[in-house]
Amino acid sequence: MGKVIEFKTRGELKEENVTLKLLQMADDIDAVILRHLSDPDIDPRELVGVLSHRLGTLMNHLEEKAELWYVCQKVMKKQAQLD
Repeated sequence: MGKVIEFKTRGELKEENVTLKLLQMADDIDAVILRHLSDPDIDPRELVGVLSHRLGTLMNHLEEKAELWYVCQKVMKKQAQLD
């Protein structure tokens, strides 16, 4: 008899939960950035500097710095439409 309803495995549920958490985190970061971008006293270049500093601090605690730096650089170039 064929499967009528596909039940997600525990691993799939965990991955989905992590995806939802990451999406919420991205939305939270976006909200902070947009709030500060609308502040006339804050230069967007300074905001980029703060975000770069925070990302560097986070990466400092990880062992895979070189691999992560490559991924970050690739993503930033694509998002900033540098290539």
